[in-house]
Amino acid sequence: MANDVEATVAPSAVERAMAVYETFKERGHTELVQARKALTEHVFGRVAAGQTDEQKLVVSGLAHLKSLEKMTEQLKP
Repeated sequence: MANDVEATVAPSAVERAMAVYETFKERGHTELVQARKALTEHVFGRVAAGQTDEQKLVVSGLAHLKSLEKMTEQLKP
């Protein structure tokens, strides 16, 4: 079952979350690549922890990206 989730649900959740993330504001290629990497690691980590619901993975991924964005903003002078 975990392999099915890793092969289908997780990649789909990453794509859906990225599609939503890209609509929030204009971002450069580098920022999108970094976001995709962080999102992929997060989603696959949640799957490894037992989460199999795609919608919850998307929401969790978007929340993770938002928290990373806030941390980055706080580090700027």
